[in-house]
Amino acid sequence: MKRVWQIPGIAGGLLVASRVVHAHCPLCTAAVGAGILGAQYLGLGDGVVGLFTGGFGLVTGLWVGNKLKTRFIPFQSILLAVASWVLTVIPLSGLSDQTFFVPLLWFGEAGSFFNSVHFVSKFLIGSVLGGVVTVLALQLHAGIKQWRGGVLFPFQGVVLPLAALLFAGGILFVLWGGGG
Repeated sequence: MKRVWQIPGIAGGLLVASRVVHAHCPLCTAAVGAGILGAQYLGLGDGVVGLFTGGFGLVTGLWVGNKLKTRFIPFQSILLAVASWVLTVIPLSGLSDQTFFVPLLWFGEAGSFFNSVHFVSKFLIGSVLGGVVTVLALQLHAGIKQWRGGVLFPFQGVVLPLAALLFAGGILFVLWGGGG
């Protein structure tokens, strides 16, 4: 991955939530953005950098959606999160030079979709996983707040998504040997 730290001000998002997630602040967005820098600084592979980039694109869109006081269209925050994720991840996925292959040798003629080898960008897979992990962590945060009537500890909304991304990054690091 070349110079991921130069992510443009364009944000990206992802539509994976079964319900709307309403908690987001600039501190969480900055923490996930720092995860991109940290992964890049440590020389981790494109999969781990993509993981944090996908989370960053999503939280940026949620943050912007929550800052807008007026709702212009239904599902505005979710659509902004999706647009933010797409506009962050897709341009950067072209910079990734690390791929892995998925052999689909099931049936059909040689060269057809189900009987060929496909190459998938580790950055793109990591970004999708980062968006999903972030949404699940934010839903956990919202569930804890609703169940308990407040947070369990200070900065819970920052710690849970960041811890979930670090955990998922560790799994990718182990699975893809160096983060891939």
